Amino acid sequence: MAPSYKVIYFNFTGRGEPIRMILTYGGIPFEDSRFEMTEWPKVKPTTPLGQVPILEIDGKRYTQTMPICRYLGRLLKIDGKDMLEDMAIDSAVEIIWDILKIAYERAMGGGNEEKKKQLLDKLHEQMPVLLGKFEEDTKKNGFIATNKLSWADLVFLCGYEDMENLLAGENPFAKYPHLQKLKNKLLENKNIKEYLLKRPTNTMMTAYNLKNDLK
Repeated sequence: MAPSYKVIYFNFTGRGEPIRMILTYGGIPFEDSRFEMTEWPKVKPTTPLGQVPILEIDGKRYTQTMPICRYLGRLLKIDGKDMLEDMAIDSAVEIIWDILKIAYERAMGGGNEEKKKQLLDKLHEQMPVLLGKFEEDTKKNGFIATNKLSWADLVFLCGYEDMENLLAGENPFAKYPHLQKLKNKLLENKNIKEYLLKRPTNTMMTAYNLKNDLK
């Protein structure tokens, strides 16, 4: 009997979406258990570490996004062919999260406009370097970490959507045609298409939704 999977996370993208996306890409059925931010005070005490996302496998709970994604990548054989490729994949994913952490901090900065400006300046300083590296690698290899699809590319797809929303109006990927090409290539996957078409809407995706780029 195949294992049963359940993803527990807020009803938005964030750190839960790469887990959902990798499971989706691999055609692994899972229960998509979502809750609203207002429900978090009730949900938090029921979690192992007071945090989400959580992946349940046959009822046993696992936490921390990257170890979960790494496990699923190995399970689906979309990890590296050796330890060096695994390190390249991990490095690419960490770069994506480095950018997203700054963008999320800025978005949740409340009314501190000076702090938000500093974070935006930091993003404008770092993105050309980090995204430029991805653009160069994708132009050469077709993917961001290795010369074949890896779970890092699916994390990138989620990051692409989040960045478009967190930096609404700035079109952060406009200067990177090969990253846009990779995004469109990933959206051709049948499982991803079906997931995006039925995915619940959420308050974060006010500016951009990957669904709108489906062909």
